[in-house]
Amino acid sequence: MLWVSRGNYTAVKGGDASNRTAMYKAREDYTADLMAMGAQPLDIYFYYWRDEPDANLSGRLDGMLAGFKPNDTLILQVPFFIRPLNLKRLIEQIQGAYGGKVIGLVHDYYPLWNVEKAKADTDSDPWLDEYSYRTYPALFSMFDALIVHGENYKEAMKKELDFKGPIIPQGPFSYRFIEDDDPVPPKFHKKIVFAGNINNSKYLSQVPEHWHLDVFGGQPHQELLDRENINYKGSFTPTELPNHFDGGFGLVWDSDSFDEVIGESAEYNRLCYEHKLSLYLAKRMPVFIWKHAAAANWVTENHVGFAVENLADIWPIIENFTEDQYNAMQPNLARVSKLIRNGVFAKHAALDALLAVNEPYNKW
Repeated sequence: MLWVSRGNYTAVKGGDASNRTAMYKAREDYTADLMAMGAQPLDIYFYYWRDEPDANLSGRLDGMLAGFKPNDTLILQVPFFIRPLNLKRLIEQIQGAYGGKVIGLVHDYYPLWNVEKAKADTDSDPWLDEYSYRTYPALFSMFDALIVHGENYKEAMKKELDFKGPIIPQGPFSYRFIEDDDPVPPKFHKKIVFAGNINNSKYLSQVPEHWHLDVFGGQPHQELLDRENINYKGSFTPTELPNHFDGGFGLVWDSDSFDEVIGESAEYNRLCYEHKLSLYLAKRMPVFIWKHAAAANWVTENHVGFAVENLADIWPIIENFTEDQYNAMQPNLARVSKLIRNGVFAKHAALDALLAVNEPYNKW
């Protein structure tokens, strides 16, 4: 039997007064995707007790694994921000007592993202400290297989870890809607839509005055609000947010500057498939993405957007784009939207990983 980790995200989101973080959306959708194809949920609760007695943890793990059977497989979504020792013990118990397999579904491997902070972390305890960068190589090496964003992420993980098991590229994350109906085709507007962490996207305040942007996210600084060409649309929960898009082009971009692509998040984009890519495409909106981002080739090969070298390259394309051209992209966007909303990429990679760890002869 296949199991998938499920966190008590409702309790965690209680710490976010507006419940508008997108951090848990991908995790909730992943669990729902795998449950839709028959996987059972393994509930893991968020709590941090650094000195939890071993007997207490053992009892907790026995309860969590009460339904687990010999040779079952768990897909554990990581990172999971609890005491890392709890996850270590969970993996050891499944592999040892049950002869089962544990696959890591990698949402983010933070040492690849926050490179300098990871290098500076030389004395944290990888098994007791909740946010230790040293946890990642120690914990991830325990998995029987890994599911990662794509081929670039796979190659980076091979360099980071001496990992002997299969590493399965997934592709875009899912983005489930409350209603399962096909979204209405977006309207053709010569504008860019940005959804995300506004104040961390420093280039937004540097866009030329002739650009037109709809911006979604937490309250921006006054400088951005004062720009007449930038329309701040507010902040919404990840499930509400798609309902507030009315067309245009989605922007998938991370940089500390408008004129050049720089910063740790920009470099991380060479490896990862950003969750906002799935958000825009689920709504059938064409996207603009950095030419060197991991998802750029996938975007252009599926004819759902444009890969450009610099932000300055975007507006000339929009300015010369016609409504007929926009509508001509909709069949491809509708096809990809359905795949993303139904979790097809996630399910496909999960089944590949399940076979890879349980079949003695396989392509992995």
